[in-house]
Amino acid sequence: MSFVRKPRPYSSGLPNLPTLPVSAPKPEREKRAGKSRPGPRPDARPRAPRSAWATAVTALAVLGTVTILLVGVSGLATQLWQAAQFRSAAVGVADVVR
Repeated sequence: MSFVRKPRPYSSGLPNLPTLPVSAPKPEREKRAGKSRPGPRPDARPRAPRSAWATAVTALAVLGTVTILLVGVSGLATQLWQAAQFRSAAVGVADVVR
């Protein structure tokens, strides 16, 4: 059972537009004899169908991983820089005290 409401032509309140003329369907192409595509190689692996969703999810996962690595490395670099500054300041204070 579907709970989706189906559109009705009279529900929009717009006047009916005249229909456009429909062209005749194109005749089907005849198959060429003798020029068929070669079959797969016997040693070839069967290819799985590609999914756009799988590609998008993989790309987002890679992007997230790269972002996390950049944030982590920049945080580590900031901590090392601050530690070096504090050591330098401590050495300066120790020199003044002597």
